[in-house]
Amino acid sequence: MYHFIMNPTASSGMGREVWKTLSPILKTRGEEYSINYFQKEQDLMDYVRGLTDRDAKQSLDIQDDHDIQDVHIVVLGGDGTLNLVLNSIVDMEHTKLSCIRVGSGNDFARNVGVDKNPEKALLNLLDHPEETELDYGETEYTTIKGDKKRRRFIISSGIGYDADICEEVSRSRLKKILNTFHLGKLVYVAIGVKQIFTRRNTKVKIYMDDRKPLGIRNLFFVVGMIHKMEGGGVPFCPHADPKDGMLEVCIAKGAPIPKLLLEVGMVYLKKHLMFSNISEFRCQTLRVVVDRPQWIHMDGETPYRVKEAVISCRQGLRFVK
Repeated sequence: MYHFIMNPTASSGMGREVWKTLSPILKTRGEEYSINYFQKEQDLMDYVRGLTDRDAKQSLDIQDDHDIQDVHIVVLGGDGTLNLVLNSIVDMEHTKLSCIRVGSGNDFARNVGVDKNPEKALLNLLDHPEETELDYGETEYTTIKGDKKRRRFIISSGIGYDADICEEVSRSRLKKILNTFHLGKLVYVAIGVKQIFTRRNTKVKIYMDDRKPLGIRNLFFVVGMIHKMEGGGVPFCPHADPKDGMLEVCIAKGAPIPKLLLEVGMVYLKKHLMFSNISEFRCQTLRVVVDRPQWIHMDGETPYRVKEAVISCRQGLRFVK
């Protein structure tokens, strides 16, 4: 059975339009499915937790693992909806995750090769399903109030420039306007250029596994990535492999504005690593301690400003396309 989860407001309501093209296919083929709409994030998360809670199923007199059927969740939405679902899965071992492209970002779908056409993506899932085990990430962070938090991510987590972009995009009216014309990802470009001129760099210490810590006086950004692209198709870590059990880390130090503008442009050509102030590393655990509070993002979600965060790679996400 397929449990479809839809954000009806994704990309200015395109989620509903996509579902109108998919539901007749499922009905004609006699597929067993449910469709679930959620306007509130908490309602979505509660539903996924209940659906994937193995202990709750065992309390219903299920005796062993062979009696526990896999739950297959199909997300109709962008990276934000996928992040909510990932953070709500209780039993990773018995949960399969798929997605159909809806939304302005769709970096995860792009990274894993889900077909752009929703109907083709659904038919591939039904007729030629390919299951693979992917890595995902987990970030533990301390808020400026001292609260300890933990959140999973499916693509990336970072502090600095990319997090500042995500925070401003989240409250931008421009994104809603551009989504109307299916040009939502352009807002990342516009705000990205603006942030180069307005953001302040910070002093930081970075720890990667058991290596000697890096001290940087003018951090532009640091990001740990599971996949190659984030933020509307930006390949900050072009060598990232979502199956190797490692984070790919991109660290950029501050530079004069003209150079930063050039470097950001070169990212799209995957040539940014040629600059001396930008470096790439691989590790399983990345710890970042900043001199003053900074926004942190997980898949573009920016819940808090933090002074410290530990970003780690995890394994065991069952993905089907």
